[in-house]
Amino acid sequence: MASRFGIALFGLGNMGLVHAKNAILSPRASVKWIIRNRLEDAEKFVKDLNLSARCTTPDRVDEVYADPEVHATFICSPSTTHDKIIQDSLYADKAVFCEKPVTVAIDTTRKCYDLAEARNLPLFCAFHRQFDPSFKKLYDRIHSGELGRVRLIKVTSRDLCLPPLSYLKTSGGIIADSTIHDLNFALWLAGSKPQTVYVQGMNFKPELASIPDLDQVLVTIKHENGTLTLIDNGRLAPYGYDQRLEVLCEEGLLSVGNRECDHVTEAGHHVTSEPRIYDQFTNRYNEAYSNELEHFLDVLQGKSDLRITKNDTVETMRLIQACKLSIARGLPVDYNEELE
Repeated sequence: MASRFGIALFGLGNMGLVHAKNAILSPRASVKWIIRNRLEDAEKFVKDLNLSARCTTPDRVDEVYADPEVHATFICSPSTTHDKIIQDSLYADKAVFCEKPVTVAIDTTRKCYDLAEARNLPLFCAFHRQFDPSFKKLYDRIHSGELGRVRLIKVTSRDLCLPPLSYLKTSGGIIADSTIHDLNFALWLAGSKPQTVYVQGMNFKPELASIPDLDQVLVTIKHENGTLTLIDNGRLAPYGYDQRLEVLCEEGLLSVGNRECDHVTEAGHHVTSEPRIYDQFTNRYNEAYSNELEHFLDVLQGKSDLRITKNDTVETMRLIQACKLSIARGLPVDYNEELE
């Protein structure tokens, strides 16, 4: 078994850069290939960091899959490309680390997981919040039972600013693009499937109506075990990247606040101020991204089972479908109805 795993990275956008840099820093990983439509971007990245990685474009990847030094592919390309890359990777005997979603449809996602199982290779969907140290500590506390039954989960998740309209037109909508993280997060924390789902939303930016999409949603979930979840997810929070969690239990309250850029506070005659919170997900979740990479490498070394399974991913996608159906109907949706 390899002690240092070769990686082929598909995509070099925000998440591609995050995973590339973490892989470079890990003693157990080595970036062998970068696949990018704009080849010059990949070549510049390799040159700037003095890497030995090779670069190519998505239409010329046969050599990547044939490379015996590549043990895994990291997929950070647009969602519509995931299905083919996953299948090609698995047939080439490469493990797969994939940014959400695995694919854009439930049936193709199931097929990808089935293929991974048949090929005896890991397929990991990178829902990073489960690897944030504070969230993981809170999860362990509530599931230890020490604070009694979980009554209410409140998730706040707001971006600093609206993404470009060109991105929003191909994003699949706020639910599939952004709220997906909150939905997976809620399922993980509650430890129970939804029973009913209700979504209300608004497009405060008029230009979103032509897509059509929303920029603010409230999702209410009643889980089968009685836990209630409230998700407040928005595309705009001018004060920073707002990521907060509150869990009310029978015997107490646990919460995780925002991470601040520094620890300097000010108190004077006319003002009391605190530091600004981080403004981007790459800063707020830097530890989570590093931890999920190390988890994936543990899986490759046989030290750990996948913490995010086929069932976790499929249930998250079913919940996305339920949310979209609730928006379309303007009514609560029974999670047990057909949602494929």
